[in-house]
Amino acid sequence: MIRTVKEFRSWRARFCYSPKGKKAMDKMKRLRQGDNEFPYGNLESSVLSACFQASKFEVAKHNLDSRRRIAGMQFPVSSISKNGKPSHIARNSMILYLTTFFRFYTSDESTYDFVGKKVPSFGEAQSGVVADFVNAVFDNDKFDEGSIDRLIQRLSDVRLAHWKYSQ
Repeated sequence: MIRTVKEFRSWRARFCYSPKGKKAMDKMKRLRQGDNEFPYGNLESSVLSACFQASKFEVAKHNLDSRRRIAGMQFPVSSISKNGKPSHIARNSMILYLTTFFRFYTSDESTYDFVGKKVPSFGEAQSGVVADFVNAVFDNDKFDEGSIDRLIQRLSDVRLAHWKYSQ
C-alpha cells in the first residue's frame, strides 16, 4: 500500500508538470461547477486516480471475472468477443470514468452513485478535456472531441464497476 502511494505521488508530479498533463489540468480547472456538492478537490483527485489506474493497468495480468467485469467496466454478454477481452480496456475505462466525473461536476444534480450505472446523461460531457487527458496519459493515442464522443456512443451499453487489483 505504501509503495503504491509513493508511486502515485511520483506519477502525479510527473503528469502535472508534463506539457500535455499541465494543459489537461488547466482545462479541467476552467470547468464550470454545477449546483452540486462535488468540489473541485474531489474532482481533481478522482480524475488523477482514474488516470493513474489506467496508466498502470496491465492487460496480461487481468481477466474478465464471473460478472464480466474488468478495469472498472462491466460488459454485457453480447459485447464480449471470442477471445474474452475487449481491446483498449484501460483507455476506454479511463474515458468512461472521466466523462462521468465531468458530468457530475458540471451538473445541477447532487447524486454521486455511479457504480453499476451507465454514463449519466445529465451535466456536460467535456469531451475535449477528456481527449486532452487521454493524449497525456497514453502517448500513442491522438484523440479529439469527436473521437471521444464516438467511443462513448460505442460503449453505451457498458456499466461502470469498481476497479479490482491483483498482485
